Amino acid sequence: MAFGRGLVVGHLVTLRRFVRTFMVGAGRTWQRRGGGPQRVDFFQSPERGLEPVIEQTDETEGIFTVEYPDERLKVHERFRVLPVLVYDDADGGIRCTSCNICAKVCPPQCIWMTHAQGPDGNPVPVPEDFFIDMDVCMNCGLCAEYCPFDAIKMDQNFELANYERHQSHIFSMQDLLVSSGYYAETHPEAWMSADEQSERAKASKKKNQRLQKALSSSGDVPRLD
Repeated sequence: MAFGRGLVVGHLVTLRRFVRTFMVGAGRTWQRRGGGPQRVDFFQSPERGLEPVIEQTDETEGIFTVEYPDERLKVHERFRVLPVLVYDDADGGIRCTSCNICAKVCPPQCIWMTHAQGPDGNPVPVPEDFFIDMDVCMNCGLCAEYCPFDAIKMDQNFELANYERHQSHIFSMQDLLVSSGYYAETHPEAWMSADEQSERAKASKKKNQRLQKALSSSGDVPRLD
């Protein structure tokens, strides 16, 4: 009997979980498998953006499969995918000064940019173009960590697949730009943290100093502070 005890216990555990999957908690057969409140449907999916959000914990009962895209897991704040470029809602100015530090620290070298030039041909602290190859990006976040102007942040959008990769997977500056309000909404804890507020203040000061220096070389020197 001792020889087959483990086998019997294993089968009993499997039977218990099978019964609880279909009869208890969020896995009841008349609800969606992921535990959402929506009834089972075979012909119509929920509208885009209105899918039930499922948060699984160690107390979740029933079937654990989330029926994506009809259901979605909760996206946590620190979840990161691709970098984005932040511009300030107050003045619409992009924070990036085209210093090229992000491209230098990028391990797979998937970032490249060109420096903008003023009317006199001198470089100004603004990027003319900024590109990221999303197929090469390893989502490490080093570009956001090393950016001295708080211009790069890691976004949470993971739905990036399409039918063509040679052009649409090269994200240009217009594809990467997001507002500071968007970042504050998707990363509320980070946005309100003391470290982030301090970094934003220092980054704004650095940006103004560099822009002031660039403008002073062209003659007119408007005050920025």
